[in-house]
Amino acid sequence: MVQCSILGVLKDKVPKPEFSFESISIKEVTLTDLTLKMNTQFENPYPVSLPKSLLNMDLKIEGTKLSHISTDLGEIQAKQTRQLPFEIKIKYSDLLKIYQTIPDKQVLAVSLIGDLKVPLPQSIAALGKESVSFPFQQERVIPAVLPNVDIQNFAIEMPSRESIVSQTNTSALAETTISFLDGLLSGKSKTQSAKSAASAGLSNLNLKLNTNFDLNFQNKAASELLFQDFAYQLKLAGEPFLDGKPKEIVNNGRQSTVKINTAFPIAQISQGLYKTIQSKTASFDLNGKSGMKVPGIEDTMDFNYSKLGKFNW
Repeated sequence: MVQCSILGVLKDKVPKPEFSFESISIKEVTLTDLTLKMNTQFENPYPVSLPKSLLNMDLKIEGTKLSHISTDLGEIQAKQTRQLPFEIKIKYSDLLKIYQTIPDKQVLAVSLIGDLKVPLPQSIAALGKESVSFPFQQERVIPAVLPNVDIQNFAIEMPSRESIVSQTNTSALAETTISFLDGLLSGKSKTQSAKSAASAGLSNLNLKLNTNFDLNFQNKAASELLFQDFAYQLKLAGEPFLDGKPKEIVNNGRQSTVKINTAFPIAQISQGLYKTIQSKTASFDLNGKSGMKVPGIEDTMDFNYSKLGKFNW
């Protein structure tokens, strides 16, 4: 009895670990998936490290179980408070059936239901506990998104003879430039072989070609998308071509048009880029980022996009 009484006193004096669920945020939205980030915190009051922190959790969207997650978030050092972040990637392909059952719902309820179990070392477990467990249930909303992007209204303008002459110091160089650009942009016979600006003697020419195109973003799910602080990088046929920020963003419900008016120097035209522009068809590699707002969600989300494809102009 005395031994049991002493053990009870010791148990009462054993410090208790603490766990808190700090937040769930939307880390990023892409063309294929949405990533949630959960931030949790665990305080280890013991003079020994805790080798494991075992997370078991169900992810539900609008009440439908989408997945079960089981993972070890790692060791927690002695007498330390450790942040235990965790990311959850939700693929749009897994959301399609849910979208179909509620096609007009712009924001979806997400539930995270689970517990964090922390096994205790033998020196502490001897006092009566082999582990401590912290159940939790957290909720937030996410946008109904299934985005895509296309390049539209692409055009490279032929400079006027006057602007060419003003940028060249001899009539011979002006005629060479006009001939080079006529073969590049006229759309006439493609019998003229591809050449680079350097091989044509134009590598030092300070003349730019005005280029206009639209990036048309469409959401095939229900949320309205409002883009802001937009940036892009565009490669044609594997070669760096244009990058920067747009002139204008026109947000219109589930469709947004990013209008780009820019220019690139003739001097950067390689033989490969010449051939691509001359053919008026190209494989493209489009990447970029933007802030994105959705009605019904307070956060400004990070939208990161990347798409490979082919287009004609």
